[in-house]
Amino acid sequence: MRLNIITAGVQFLATRLPEQRTDRDTGAVRIDKETGLPLFQVQVAALDSSGGEVLAVTVPGQPSGITVGAAVSIEGLYAIPWSQGDRSGVAYRATAIRGADSRPGKSTD
Repeated sequence: MRLNIITAGVQFLATRLPEQRTDRDTGAVRIDKETGLPLFQVQVAALDSSGGEVLAVTVPGQPSGITVGAAVSIEGLYAIPWSQGDRSGVAYRATAIRGADSRPGKSTD
């Protein structure tokens, strides 16, 4: 089940550079089943008026314009609750993550 997350009023800051996701057993690059693109993970701090949380967000394709400490734009953020044996958690996915200066339509001159 996918749970869409409303991000209005939330500021996101990159806390790590994007890292390519790999299979733990084989070391092979993980591929998104829907797009065929390699998966990347970006750690971000999500901040709003109630405080902040650190999230690891997986996205298909290489995110552009990400620098540590800089604001990022996250599109289509959703949560996927998971359970495996006696472990459980929440995985975060997005359709796109971009550095604030590399948003579509923004001039970079």
